[in-house]
Amino acid sequence: MEWIFGVAMVIGIAPALVLMFLGVRNYTYPKVEQPFFSDPTFFSMFVVGLVAGAILSFVMWGMGLLGNVVAMVIFALIEAMVMVVVMNLKRFRGKSDSVFYGYSVGLGLSSGMASGLCFYFLNLVESYDVQSIVFMVVLSVSMAFVFGASGTTVGEGIARHRVMEFALQAVILVIIFNMLTYGCIQLMDGYLYLAILAVMLVLGFVYYYRIMMINLPQIVREVLKMEGKKRDDIPRK
Repeated sequence: MEWIFGVAMVIGIAPALVLMFLGVRNYTYPKVEQPFFSDPTFFSMFVVGLVAGAILSFVMWGMGLLGNVVAMVIFALIEAMVMVVVMNLKRFRGKSDSVFYGYSVGLGLSSGMASGLCFYFLNLVESYDVQSIVFMVVLSVSMAFVFGASGTTVGEGIARHRVMEFALQAVILVIIFNMLTYGCIQLMDGYLYLAILAVMLVLGFVYYYRIMMINLPQIVREVLKMEGKKRDDIPRK
């Protein structure tokens, strides 16, 4: 049981940690002299998301909701609203660094959810073959992409004082992702299963790349302008 838990944690958290570094490395020391966010707060928000994600995953597992399509939609709403509730504090509203804290919460949420689901899956299957490992890794990586980008979107809404508008965008993506996850869990074999698995990964990567690599510099620039600030060291696309 202990080794299963350890493997699940590694598979669930590793992709998020990699994206944590890659996504914000140009916005903090040593890339810039004055970081765009506070490192302690950034990691604290990750832990908050991690705990929330673990709780949600074990609720889904314990109640047997992974095989219920309606429950998967409801949980998508809950997952998105968790990010909104965590971020919708007075200290984060209208602040440019909220974008980065939303990213951290999203990655934490994906880590907790992925670790819990991998633990559930490892306890469920009778043998650990290549297909099982591939499924768990793709699920974890895709989830890190989706929730990292969704968290950033929620953080942008908090920073712009347009919470529900941007939360709705995040909800739509998470619902789509949960439906794809549901399809994989129901099939677990065949060409359609592989196709859905590939769509999960591509969808997550494309959305993540659009938000974090293409849009983020402009988002930060616009929110800083709303605060009456200007910086010349915002990374280029």
